[in-house]
Amino acid sequence: MMLYSLLILFPISIFISRRMVRLVRNYISARKYGLPIIIIPVSFEDAWWIVLRPLFSFIPRLPFNLGHWYLYTTMGWTTEDGNRSLLKYGENFVLCSPTSNVLVTSEQGIVETVFGSHGKWAKQQDQSRLFAFYGENVSSTHGDVWRRHRKITASAFNESTMWSVWDEATRRAGELSLVDADVEGGNGLTLAMVRSKFDLLAMQILSVVGFGQNTDLTERPTGHQESLMECLGFILQHIILTVVFNSLKAPDFLLPGSLRRLKVSIKKLGLYMKESVLQHVQSAKSKPVHGSKALSLLESMVRANEASKQEQKTGGPRSYLSDSELYGNIFVFNVAGYETTASSFIFALSYLAAHPDMQDWAVEEIDRYYDHDANIIPDYAETYPKLVRCLAIMHETLRLATPAPMLVRYPYVPTEVLVTTKTGARTVTVEPDTLVGFNTTGAHLSPRWGPDALSFNPKRFILPSSSGEEELVVPEGPLYAPFMMGPRVCPGKKFSQVEFVAVLARVLMDWRVEVVRGVGESEEHARLRLMSVVEEKKFNVSAHLKRPEDARVRFVRQGKFGK
Repeated sequence: MMLYSLLILFPISIFISRRMVRLVRNYISARKYGLPIIIIPVSFEDAWWIVLRPLFSFIPRLPFNLGHWYLYTTMGWTTEDGNRSLLKYGENFVLCSPTSNVLVTSEQGIVETVFGSHGKWAKQQDQSRLFAFYGENVSSTHGDVWRRHRKITASAFNESTMWSVWDEATRRAGELSLVDADVEGGNGLTLAMVRSKFDLLAMQILSVVGFGQNTDLTERPTGHQESLMECLGFILQHIILTVVFNSLKAPDFLLPGSLRRLKVSIKKLGLYMKESVLQHVQSAKSKPVHGSKALSLLESMVRANEASKQEQKTGGPRSYLSDSELYGNIFVFNVAGYETTASSFIFALSYLAAHPDMQDWAVEEIDRYYDHDANIIPDYAETYPKLVRCLAIMHETLRLATPAPMLVRYPYVPTEVLVTTKTGARTVTVEPDTLVGFNTTGAHLSPRWGPDALSFNPKRFILPSSSGEEELVVPEGPLYAPFMMGPRVCPGKKFSQVEFVAVLARVLMDWRVEVVRGVGESEEHARLRLMSVVEEKKFNVSAHLKRPEDARVRFVRQGKFGK
């Protein structure tokens, strides 16, 4: 018995001892920065911790604040933290773990230096390759390889694609049913129910604009166990599970049902993408695009890739993408597109329900530019640029509910950075084994935004132009960076903006969203209760609500537009 105990305890003690040695070494290194240091015994870089972390959810409840470190052990800690760490420690502080030191910052100069120039600072491999299991993509690559990906993928986000997403998003949003008479006598929808409706909306738009499939989401072609959107939807709704277990090589009989289903969905989605790419390659070779025919993202990407193949110089570096790289890019764009629609709307509509004056302000703009015939889809080129209030609502929503986790970089060689400490500015050297993490949420909620930094006020993005028209003014640099910044700004930025504005305008054209009051509850208290639910966030690819079942909103049909 003693022998068995020693056999178990010996490797554990070695593991703990090695981590303690590394933690002490990293702590000594962190002190040179002259910044507040938060010691964390595990890090988001520890792959095993991702699986085990939920088992230790009791840690934050330990007495005497002994479990304060637990918050900082995921990439998405900034979503849950808001601006609390920034206010407590300042714009710069260090997370010190046995794995590495992370210099967390929201200081403009550091962020511009580190994230504005990817030639000297590299993305961390574990973070950048999270969604690369179908193939390398524009998010997972660096240097010349990234430039090759960027060239092909950026061409897919052209104005023809914007027209397509505008029309499809407007049409699908007009078909939304946002009432449920079977739920407590029609007493509104929980935020979880609203989320499920926008999950479906996101899937419908992706089916057409992403893959060019204008069919029923559950239609299964011959030889397929699941439809395209059933595969994609299951993967996207279980994306963290996918990231952790997609490469698991275990027999099916050893896996729980959810992992068996996930395994099938991953395989079948890969098959769908392979078939679609082959079909579009053949089409690109035999059928040139005529006129202004709208293309899906996948078809646009394939055609741009085939054009690059034709231009390829013999013996030169490859200028086009492989099939697996095409799969990798279309998948990562679908992940981003799905989350932008589904996640941002649950927050935007909640904010508008709690701030009816801002909803009136948005509807005033929509009334000005939309026809009273609900069957008419407004012209994209004519209407979209004028809906600055709707776009301001998106910006304010992304500011308060930032979709990005803490993004990290490391220098290729020891690099000097000017850091502001409590005693003043000083130059420190960041070593290649040290990460610099951008606290995007902290920057978005910084006091630099003014005394109302935590308030929902989309008017902060609107200023009168010289002609008297309203003009959208978005701060440049790290103060506001939901789509990142510099050369690696998200290529789908405008795509997501057009989609959001199209859906929001059509929803507010048809519906008014209101907070649902409890028995004997005042309107003001109901709004405060709704906002208390919205303020409790967690990270799961983007910002999500922790308690979506604890608040309801009601959608009231607007009578002034025909249906």
